[in-house]
Amino acid sequence: MSTTSNEAPDRADLELRVGGRRWTLNPERVYVLGRCETADLTVDHPEVSRRHAQVLHDGLGWVLRDCGSLNGLHTSDGRVAQVRLDGRTPVRLGPSLDTPTVDVDGIAEAAGPVRHTMTVARRDSAIAITIGRDAGASIVVDDLLASRQHARATPRGTGFWIEDLGSLNGTFVNGKPIQSALLAPGDLLTIGHHEFRIVGDELVMAEPDTRVSFQATNLSFVLPSGKALLGDISFDLPQSSLLGVIGPSGAGKSTLLGALTASQPATSGSVTFDGRDLYVNYAELRDRIGVVPQDDVVHSQLTVRQALEYASLLRFPSDLDAHARRARIEEVVDELGLRAHVDTRVDRLSGGQRKRTSVAMELLTRPSLLFLDEPTSGLDPGLDKSVMTTLRTLADDGRTVVVITHSVANLGLCDRVLLLAPGGYVAFFGRPEEVLPFFGLQDYSDVFELVTNDPIGCANRFAAHKATRALPVAPPPPPSIPAAPRRRQSTLRQSTTLIRRHLRVLFADRSYALFTGLLPLVLAALVAAVPGAGGFGQIDLAHPGEAGQLLVVLLVGAAFMGMAASARDLVAERPILRRERAVGLAPRAYLMAKLVVFALLTAVQSALLLGIVLIVKSPPEGGAWIDAGWVELYAAVALTAFASATLGLLISACVSTTEQVMPLLVVAIMAQLVLCGGLIPVVDRAVLEQLAWIAPSRWGYAAGAATVDLNPRTVLADDSLWTHDTQTWAMNLAILALIALVGAALTGWRVSRVGAR
Repeated sequence: MSTTSNEAPDRADLELRVGGRRWTLNPERVYVLGRCETADLTVDHPEVSRRHAQVLHDGLGWVLRDCGSLNGLHTSDGRVAQVRLDGRTPVRLGPSLDTPTVDVDGIAEAAGPVRHTMTVARRDSAIAITIGRDAGASIVVDDLLASRQHARATPRGTGFWIEDLGSLNGTFVNGKPIQSALLAPGDLLTIGHHEFRIVGDELVMAEPDTRVSFQATNLSFVLPSGKALLGDISFDLPQSSLLGVIGPSGAGKSTLLGALTASQPATSGSVTFDGRDLYVNYAELRDRIGVVPQDDVVHSQLTVRQALEYASLLRFPSDLDAHARRARIEEVVDELGLRAHVDTRVDRLSGGQRKRTSVAMELLTRPSLLFLDEPTSGLDPGLDKSVMTTLRTLADDGRTVVVITHSVANLGLCDRVLLLAPGGYVAFFGRPEEVLPFFGLQDYSDVFELVTNDPIGCANRFAAHKATRALPVAPPPPPSIPAAPRRRQSTLRQSTTLIRRHLRVLFADRSYALFTGLLPLVLAALVAAVPGAGGFGQIDLAHPGEAGQLLVVLLVGAAFMGMAASARDLVAERPILRRERAVGLAPRAYLMAKLVVFALLTAVQSALLLGIVLIVKSPPEGGAWIDAGWVELYAAVALTAFASATLGLLISACVSTTEQVMPLLVVAIMAQLVLCGGLIPVVDRAVLEQLAWIAPSRWGYAAGAATVDLNPRTVLADDSLWTHDTQTWAMNLAILALIALVGAALTGWRVSRVGAR
């Protein structure tokens, strides 16, 4: 097997001089040249834009590339989008002769391919090779998204037979996930961030290149009613650029975000990412896209480090060792300036710091394209600028960043601005310094008023302008590596991670933990209000209804504990769930984790509630199945609480906001009280008896009544479900379990619809 490296020769530093200033540039970096203070190469001249050009080494040599500046780059051939810095071609930063000139004082050319390649196998060899992250693999790829033993390649005919070895992130041939497939000449094999192609008789691996292009073409979104939300939107973004999307309310900014990220694809048009159709290749490309929604997608009770730790556990392969995972977390923390706050709880961070934490979670997997929805909403002007400066830095580091924003204060940090008019029409697309002059206005509020009053006219005006004056756009870079597909960890691993996170969040939220711990104690204290001295044992002739009243406290209290614990859980986490589903979280893993946590929680609460009651009141002398009647009572209380918790989850999964939970919770608890059968009779009462079938308290109360043999000791009419025998007791618990199963299934169905594409 050949492993010949085809790397380009060592690339030399560049000695660059502009307007009397001199710099030595490293070929491993991309430099921004402009008038802005944050530019790497600052040129203070009125005709130089804030971000005028980029200077980079593309593997073949040094290149000066226009960033869409107002005055552009000019050579003897006129205005150019980019020019190779060979020391022989003079370049001016504008059309006039007095604009600064870019001069090269020293340069060493490099020859060779843009990206480093390595021959990993030959077709004339009969030896199969393994590809993975493990040191024992034939070909080792240093990629956090690759499994230890990821895939096998075996020479076959004119190509290679590719087999996936059970990798978590999948193996792709031509953008499609495969278990096994033939890689023919011209095909593309993707493993993690690495690509493999057949060149001649050799299988060649290329190192990753994070530079990508992004293009939207004729995007429209029309509702079934015929109402258009987006109207024929087209634009191109060069690599390493920052786009600000602005517009008045109702302009379709959120709809555009859904179309660009494929979370809500446009009804017509296309989105091209790195030369690939995003809608067609969504499964492959989704992990190269980071999305930060307007709502913070992080549990506020966790510290920054804890939040990133759990995010990495969900997003990286299970066979990635803890050291490598934590090293990536530290890199992201440093990149976003969170080092001083890494052990601070998220709810104690400033708005800007919380938003950077959300961004950090997206950067863990090194996305090439980053979208943010209103990241500066609710922030003061200082934090607004801080967040936008952070996005500017992320773009300068090689990512393409798109930010939906209502704030126009820091649009000057953007390379491009897209202004949408109501109806989703493009009223302007270009450099931020051109927006106001284009409309002939002095203030953005006047611009917003104009496009709101005349959206069609503004769109037509810009369309005519665009037809006569094309904006200079840097040529797209060579096609880069397709991303790893969505992570497909085992359900058990994802559930285990979510259980740990939920328990940490539960204990970190002191008010919730205190409420959860005190609730069974408060409910147990209510037994003091139940008159009688017999408890569940000998009948107190003065108070024959004592046992029934105690069961009401126990079983309705259990129903209250279960529903109160879970009713707000899912709706509060919905933004987090939506984003985690987009990066590979299985709905069944999420649901399983919730069920396990609430099963544990209700089991502990039930033990506290029943334990205290049985300390105050006598336990039953025997049970319907076993002599230890208190065990049967515990089973009834715990299962009632758990079944009610599943119904609480269902309520939480169905409502839109946390404010809608409380009225429904009150109604549900009152219904459980009325329908349990211990307060008022429900037997042989039309409608009321049928409604009681779906109330956990009805079957939990019946199971408890069967245990204590309630029929002879109650003033209420006899109930066949209270019969003191094993069969009746077991049937009551079985129906309780069925209610819990149905509640869990319906909740799972609702959860599966969150973030579904």
